[in-house]
Amino acid sequence: MNQDTIDRLDSINQQLHARTLALSQSREDPDHALMMSALSAMIEAVRSLDENMTRLDGPKGIGSAGS
Repeated sequence: MNQDTIDRLDSINQQLHARTLALSQSREDPDHALMMSALSAMIEAVRSLDENMTRLDGPKGIGSAGS
């Protein structure tokens, strides 16, 4: 992933965390809070997977990362 995509995912994740917290405290709609929390966890998993793939690919110019 490029840096712009990573920055956008981080921004979305922060917004999801804030909205989840607000919904869970208001107790208006716990289903939406649970869904947003799951989306946030999914974004964190995608980021972790991207970091692992980048580490496994190695530095630019060697193997598939350099293609």
